[in-house]
Amino acid sequence: MNTDSIAFDLGCNFDYALFDAVEQFDKKHSIRSFFGKLKNDGLPGGRNAAIIPDFTYDQLADYVKECKKHDIQFNYLINPLGMDQYETDPVIGKKIRQFLHDAYDLGIRAFTLNSPLLIKYAKNEFKDIFITLGLYAYPSTIQSLEYWRNWGVDEITLDHCFNRRFDVLKSVLKQYKDTDLHLRVIANNLCLRECPFRLAHGTFVGHSDPNLMSMDYSLINCAYKKVTHPAAILTSEWIRPEDVHYYRELAEETGFKNFSLKLVDRTRATPFLVNVVRAYMSESYDGNLLDLVNWPQNKAMAHIPNGKGNGQVGRPPMNIKNMELLNPVAMAEYGRTMNLPQIYVDNKKLDGFLEHFINNHGACENNLCMNDILENGETAPNACGHCSAWAKKVISYDENEVAQWTKTAENVLQNLQNGTIYKDA
Repeated sequence: MNTDSIAFDLGCNFDYALFDAVEQFDKKHSIRSFFGKLKNDGLPGGRNAAIIPDFTYDQLADYVKECKKHDIQFNYLINPLGMDQYETDPVIGKKIRQFLHDAYDLGIRAFTLNSPLLIKYAKNEFKDIFITLGLYAYPSTIQSLEYWRNWGVDEITLDHCFNRRFDVLKSVLKQYKDTDLHLRVIANNLCLRECPFRLAHGTFVGHSDPNLMSMDYSLINCAYKKVTHPAAILTSEWIRPEDVHYYRELAEETGFKNFSLKLVDRTRATPFLVNVVRAYMSESYDGNLLDLVNWPQNKAMAHIPNGKGNGQVGRPPMNIKNMELLNPVAMAEYGRTMNLPQIYVDNKKLDGFLEHFINNHGACENNLCMNDILENGETAPNACGHCSAWAKKVISYDENEVAQWTKTAENVLQNLQNGTIYKDA
């Protein structure tokens, strides 16, 4: 039984070692669910399918049973930005509905869905299931939350913008404190603040091939922005382990009893996930903040080679889409962009960073970030230098290493833009 006033959901790579980590570090029993999906279920999702650990349907059945033994709910994801009209296709739509029935028969009683059609179908078909609305629905206003609540979802994953808008988050929690609606925020994502490319990227990953890696322009562009403008790492709306208490206190102050934090990422190796569990359960981490957040790097990707899986560190699959057509030099450069420079964000030096957002309501809504959106030397009447100033205090890196990676990334981005990533461009 959870003895905390808030809960946590953990991304699942199907490693049984995650149960050991939860038992060791979650003394309050606040991790209520694991979330994940099969690589080859024929359904789109919110991650590039080729980097999802490979797991069979029978293995999923065993894993769901193990979750029940540990009083952990398994939440199955069918959460892309768009379903490519699959829901209404006469053949694929029938398969999706059958998959929901099959998953239900396995004992799965929680699903993350974004499709309005599938949400209605699932709620009408199964009377005892829990529906979470995923991030890719992008509920960013109180009005949109109410639309989705009326539509029948049991839980809403709030847009990242709520993480540092404490006045708005407080209003939302007060509004729904006497309802059965659950609300959650994502603690350790690293998306750009108010990223204008999130719809394009979400569409891209939702259409990815489960067995072929695709050249992810948005991913490289996102990393490039953060490496060349380190302040962008701080403007991203993550929640440090040390700052969880602010959200707990807000839930307790408003009397909201169904608040949780989502911990990503299900594509990561077990050492990464165990580190995340340890840090967020203890609400402390003495090290590099990038060890805990969704910072893209080859070494942290999970694979499950056989059996029950061990979630050990492994390379992502090397079957690349249109590989026979790719320029070998350009392809090699693309691979090197996943070995990001060693950037160190001193987590403990960030004590006090969040108070700016707690004490200044509307601190971000109408401002432009210096050394992020505003380049060096640029200014504006509504310029804010909070994150930029903190970046100078807490972020360190090797300038030569960053310069070398930056040059490689620029070449890759250019090759993708003009098509020279291919031999006959």
